[in-house]
Amino acid sequence: MNTTRIITTTLLATLACGLLGCSWTDDFSWPWEKETTPPADANWSAKEDWPAATQPADPPMHVVEVKPTDPTMHEVEIKPVDPVTGANDPELIIGKTHEITTSVMEIKGKFITVQEILHEAQPSLEKVPSDRMFQDRVRAIIRSTINTRVNKELVYAEANARLSKSQKDHVEAQVKEMVRSMIANAGGSQTRLEKRLAKENITLDEIRERSKRNITVQLYQQIKFLPAVSITRPMLLGYYNQHKNKFRVEKKVAMQLIAVLIENLLPKDLANNPSQQELAKAKAAATERIEKAEQLLTGGANFTEVAKKYTDIKREDGGKLPLWPAGSLRQKEVEKAGFALAEGQRSEIVETAAFKNSIGQTVSYGGFYIVKAYEVKEGKLTSFEDAQDAITDILREKQLDALSAKFTKKLNEDAKIAHSPEFIKTTVEEAMKLYWKPE
Repeated sequence: MNTTRIITTTLLATLACGLLGCSWTDDFSWPWEKETTPPADANWSAKEDWPAATQPADPPMHVVEVKPTDPTMHEVEIKPVDPVTGANDPELIIGKTHEITTSVMEIKGKFITVQEILHEAQPSLEKVPSDRMFQDRVRAIIRSTINTRVNKELVYAEANARLSKSQKDHVEAQVKEMVRSMIANAGGSQTRLEKRLAKENITLDEIRERSKRNITVQLYQQIKFLPAVSITRPMLLGYYNQHKNKFRVEKKVAMQLIAVLIENLLPKDLANNPSQQELAKAKAAATERIEKAEQLLTGGANFTEVAKKYTDIKREDGGKLPLWPAGSLRQKEVEKAGFALAEGQRSEIVETAAFKNSIGQTVSYGGFYIVKAYEVKEGKLTSFEDAQDAITDILREKQLDALSAKFTKKLNEDAKIAHSPEFIKTTVEEAMKLYWKPE
């Protein structure tokens, strides 16, 4: 299992939920209605921006990226990069060259490495198919990740200048609790945790720093922009009427299967390429087996006990599958039978056809099923009253995102940042080495 993904999606989310009563990933939603955050400084928290007199002077900012005397190094305005097309990639020449290296970039005195960008882009890079568009997609992801990181560092610098000591202590406490949780999940050993992280080329200190940055930025945005958020009942009702499909709960059925698969009754040496005669023989054996199971059920036998003896699927659990909506099962004949049942009912014997994958290879020779619906949850439309809390969260997040985007844009306009294609090029090359997986 990928340790970095566990850290960034599971452990951090668990910890943030425990401390803040919310759901949190890299861009988590804060519990605005809960008083878990120290109060903001009253002289700026409710304003869209601070008075110029209260703003500290910022040191010059540079992205440290290019080789000495590289003539391609220019100061540019950083704009959001389209994650697919790469539109708005910085190219505007407005400054002079700098003598720096290709392996790091510097923002507000913080040095950011190629490896850090790769770690942050990892979830997206792992999903890129190794086809003719691979390099273009990787380049777009890297550009977007770098620009996102630049924006975060700008906001992080502002946050460190504006948050009070109690608010910073609040962040530190969350980071410490996150680390304790990580160590506990590693069996209580910090050494074991660090060894796991080393396999992902990341250190515990880097994890601490990343978590501190993310939590600080989110806290700062909450304090700064929350007073400007306004949500009214007409806004809630308007969103509900326009997006009712979002609040429609699908019907779900938890099925219990007695499944007898033909391929499981083929001789092992013929399973990958059976003759028609062998297939017919295996099908006859499968038919006999499923009919024995049906006879037992007709005679009053317990479904779970029969399933544990006869089913080829989840035998230890008595063939039980969890609640799933329609479209979840590959065996459409089985799903259709299950969704036609009332809770507690079972089907007759259902036969499924052979199944081939996208390149024509047979992955299943079919089989026979008896389906029981042991739990049924009918679909329904959530009422407006029950949906209001969810809609409030959605509208609040939209307003906060808009305010944050406006603020970040202003920070970028005020900061002159040097940018070079060399850092992107180096990072893209490393990403291609790591994630290119040809057939």
